[in-house]
Amino acid sequence: MDATALTDAERWPLLTGAGAANLARLRTHPHAPPFNHACGDRLTAPALARLRAHPPGHHGWTPDTEPPWVMDLVDRVYATVPAYRHLPRPTRLTDVPPLTRHDLLTAAELHVPDNADLAEMIVYRTSGSRGPAATVPMTPEFCALDLPMIEHVLAEAGITVAGGPDRVSLVNVYHQPVAYQFASVSSYWNGAGVVKVNTHPTAWRTPTDRRAFLDDLAPELYTGNPISLAALAEIGLTTRPKAVLSGAMALDQAAAATLAHRLGAPVFDLYGITEAGLIAHRTGTVHTVLPRQLLIEVLDPAGTPCPPGTPGEIAVTCGENALLPLLRYRTGDHAALTWHNGLPALAALHGRDPVMFRSATGAVVNSIELTHVLSPLAMLAYHLHQHADGAVEIAIHSPGPPPTTVSTALRSLLGDVPITVTESDLSGESKPQRYTADAPHYEPAGSGHDRHRRLAGQRDAGAVTAT
Repeated sequence: MDATALTDAERWPLLTGAGAANLARLRTHPHAPPFNHACGDRLTAPALARLRAHPPGHHGWTPDTEPPWVMDLVDRVYATVPAYRHLPRPTRLTDVPPLTRHDLLTAAELHVPDNADLAEMIVYRTSGSRGPAATVPMTPEFCALDLPMIEHVLAEAGITVAGGPDRVSLVNVYHQPVAYQFASVSSYWNGAGVVKVNTHPTAWRTPTDRRAFLDDLAPELYTGNPISLAALAEIGLTTRPKAVLSGAMALDQAAAATLAHRLGAPVFDLYGITEAGLIAHRTGTVHTVLPRQLLIEVLDPAGTPCPPGTPGEIAVTCGENALLPLLRYRTGDHAALTWHNGLPALAALHGRDPVMFRSATGAVVNSIELTHVLSPLAMLAYHLHQHADGAVEIAIHSPGPPPTTVSTALRSLLGDVPITVTESDLSGESKPQRYTADAPHYEPAGSGHDRHRRLAGQRDAGAVTAT
């Protein structure tokens, strides 16, 4: 592989004159941050047409039948993907050995089909929140699949994205000491602006630029993780978006309500992973699976599907990324598969392997139980750790609830163990881990929760190429 910088024409094959003018306006805005990156959607006309015709529904997926496309995908993978060609072709999906993150870490190239078109390949490195970072090849069309999924989520709430070259449709916000910042436009949204910014004060030329820039852009949507969205709320914006999309970290319902009040717009909680894209969105107490060519299983440690309602590890089967078709890919995330209003959904979604803690009486307490008592406290992010001697420390992203409130919630399950509550700035971690423990048999298994990890179909058009 070789890195190369593409021209604007290569980054946006469908760029119109009006879209180019919108891009120039964003790049030269007097209050813009010092952009340190460039990327485009690289969408072609056929890819754009397929995205706009994305079918609704769950492709025939019911509790008793798998989608009709599944075995076609299995046939294609076993015929064209090097990692599978030496294996006997299975007659059922459940006969396919689950794919693991280790498989992608050790030999990602063996999972790219022989007949894949490498000319448009984008190579993305995951954050490594669920273990070492993995290399994920993907197509521009697969990157942009987030957009119809976002529109689907918003449409259920009666919200539409207008798009067009005279506005900005989405601003993705980070809040870290260092982060990429760029201005882009979306062909899917007819030349509308898509901007990524770092709300950290050191990322701007003057203290007043953040507010002036974002108020002038007045984007239709903001997206980010709960910490960056909370930082956005501190800027004092006078404009309000149509909606806010939260991802990359777990967001409890009470915290979502707090963010919605502060940002003046409804907050939607999304779940997804780099390898498979957006998977589900919160609807009430569950996360409903999005209408994609996507099949979800929940597996036990042996790889056997769990009965509905039984927690296990989420596995994804998906053929929409032509460069990385996935068969029973273990995500490292945990939930129970259920059905909500006739659609598949994930109950008790837990982004990492549950961690086991000890109570004062020696009883084992599952981290999922702790989430139940802590979620009503509306904490945006926290890290709870139990030492080998049983003492507990919990760091809460500032500002948080009173320490006594947190201690009381923890003692309801852990009893009279020593508890230390501190407020801390967790913004330096893009996906801070919620639960850890010292004792070896309480350690998590190295998985994680990687939700909305892509910025509206935009990818670095420079860090790409195929040999």
